[in-house]
Amino acid sequence: MKLKILHLTQFLGVGGLEKVLFLLIHEQLKAGHEVTLKVYDYEVGWVEEFRKSGIKVDTSYMKTQGFDKKLLLNLYKGLKSYDIVHTHDLNPLMYIAALKLALKLQGRAFPRLIHTAHGMNHVKRRPIYKFYESICGRMTDVTVGVSQAICQYYRELGLKKSKIVNIDNGTKIEKFTEKEREIAKQKIVQEFKFKPDSKVWIYVARIVPLKNQELILEVAKKFPDMNFLIVGPSGDAEYARKIEENCPSNVILTGGRSDINQLLIGSDYFISSSTHEGIPIAVLEAGALSLPCLLSDIPGHRAIQEGSPEKIALFFDLNDQNELLSRVNEINNNKSVASAVASGLHLHVSKNFSSTNMYHKYLAVYVGTS
Repeated sequence: MKLKILHLTQFLGVGGLEKVLFLLIHEQLKAGHEVTLKVYDYEVGWVEEFRKSGIKVDTSYMKTQGFDKKLLLNLYKGLKSYDIVHTHDLNPLMYIAALKLALKLQGRAFPRLIHTAHGMNHVKRRPIYKFYESICGRMTDVTVGVSQAICQYYRELGLKKSKIVNIDNGTKIEKFTEKEREIAKQKIVQEFKFKPDSKVWIYVARIVPLKNQELILEVAKKFPDMNFLIVGPSGDAEYARKIEENCPSNVILTGGRSDINQLLIGSDYFISSSTHEGIPIAVLEAGALSLPCLLSDIPGHRAIQEGSPEKIALFFDLNDQNELLSRVNEINNNKSVASAVASGLHLHVSKNFSSTNMYHKYLAVYVGTS
């Protein structure tokens, strides 16, 4: 069955949601489906990257501040031609849920509505969003949570259990040679003026309090001979300014980048000090590229370990900085430990978190067989 699918997202910056969308749409196109991605707000940093790769991106309308009634009319045009409308995070769901309710009251049909909740940061910032989620969520045919914790959140909001599905994020599984890794490392050394023999740690995430980049700065101060790349755009201007002002010389804030895979390939270790995650796409990417990972001990990170007989990372308690420093030394000074966790994560991600697996799970939701 070939489907006509509309993906709808407010922003298209450089982040986990965007990476999942990129991979999912490419899998859908590869399977022969007709796919359009509509983006309607100011952050469109990855639009050209999507278009260059063959994805049809509609940016013909930019919303105004507040609830934009004209956007409702814009979205309504052409909706009938789609089999699936797939919203990503709360803002587009609010508009589509309003449209679906209006049409339902008129006794008119609406495409199958699938919604994916990629994270819960918005609820932590503004609790009123919880109310919006509980109302709009009742209009979906299926709500997808990218982690069991997100699914539990929707169950607690009162959504029908039968309409809530967990689909883990997926990533592209790529092969590369040691020579390619060496070339990528040389590019990092040259661009950021690092010492050729220095170890490079990388953290990929939006710069927001939830991702806890402050802790990375504290770690970097304890290891001046190591270098740290913090990769990602600002999602909180005040917090980003604080990070920039307190940044030691061995930490580079790169901002958003479109060459994240190359940065990962050229780094020695991946680190995440996040306080909350679904199934973090950045960790899956690091695992797909066989990078040893040091991760905060939170449910979203521990969820990746589930089902793997091998240890997939070293974990540390966010409240115990001494343990974190000890883990940094352990993974840096013990090659067998670093190799074992890198190998364990790569094998686990390849078997269970590929973008192809993710596509098939979404397809089952689209056609109502999940």
